[in-house]
Amino acid sequence: MRFGALLLAAGLLAACAEDKKTAPTGRVELRRLSGASFELVPGENQHPYCLVFTLSANGVIRQLTMSRDNVSYACPPGKPVGGHAYRVPLDEGTVKVQVLFSSQRVNAASVAQQLLDLRERAPINSIDLRLPGNVTIETLSFAPEAPPPLGGVVGADGLIDAGS
Repeated sequence: MRFGALLLAAGLLAACAEDKKTAPTGRVELRRLSGASFELVPGENQHPYCLVFTLSANGVIRQLTMSRDNVSYACPPGKPVGGHAYRVPLDEGTVKVQVLFSSQRVNAASVAQQLLDLRERAPINSIDLRLPGNVTIETLSFAPEAPPPLGGVVGADGLIDAGS
């Protein structure tokens, strides 16, 4: 009887350890593609729709997801949001990337206005927004980087001499 209980306990521990390995680490993954561009890939078990905004340190809010009818995108897990990359201007510095996942389509203009109204408050939570259905927010940071210099002559020391 004791041996059976030990086997059962070992099996439960192994199952718990396996669940921890496969559990997603976040709602969305930010993948840097170049110095100033990135793509966002939703994880599993997220709400099916999303909107993406950036907020710069100087207060500029940009809506990155722009659909024809100005509502949230369908955001299937494992596929880049909108099917393309997003770029952050270098002069904006590090931005907060806010991804709003929702259980139903929401009006992007309404969300943008609410974010403008709440820009002085930090951090913004889903409870702060007046939206239908269930909403979760993931906030990530992205710091754009200048591209490496192109051209020039490589000197004997392997360094680029742009003045030549």
